[in-house]
Amino acid sequence: MPSKGARSVLRWCVRVVFPLILVFAGCSCSHVPPVQPPPPPIFPPQWVMESSNYAEFLAENEQALAECGGGTGCDVALFNLGFTYAYSQSPYHNPAKAVQYFSELSKTYPQSPWAFQGRAWAALLDENLVLEESARELQGDLRNREATIRGLRAQLSRSRDIDVEMEKKERELLH
Repeated sequence: MPSKGARSVLRWCVRVVFPLILVFAGCSCSHVPPVQPPPPPIFPPQWVMESSNYAEFLAENEQALAECGGGTGCDVALFNLGFTYAYSQSPYHNPAKAVQYFSELSKTYPQSPWAFQGRAWAALLDENLVLEESARELQGDLRNREATIRGLRAQLSRSRDIDVEMEKKERELLH
């Protein structure tokens, strides 16, 4: 029979060391990471870009803006509304209206990360609106010049016709 000291060491091993061995052995064998749901999109309008359901996205964000009362979530709703009107693939594309939403976002929630993105969108949209206006003016100028050219060609043609008539009359008078 083992001595009293050997029995206490054996008990200690059974109570402490053996469970530790089981724990470590069990942990190393069953190391499976827990299944986590995918993170929410970093860019809120991502799902509407994928689904193309702009009507629902617009309605949800208009309702969210009406219900937030200037509190949490208003900045995201303003950004989403601005995006809906800014994005060229949206059936609600209206850059001027998008700039209004982005401006309101920047004014009301200047420190929001969405306000920084909104300012970038607004700057691009403003620049685009200026370029579109410039293009319209140039197209108007081009139409005016084309009309002037047509008028001058018509005058030139009449002048040639008059010259031809005058030559005919001169020949008739000389004969």
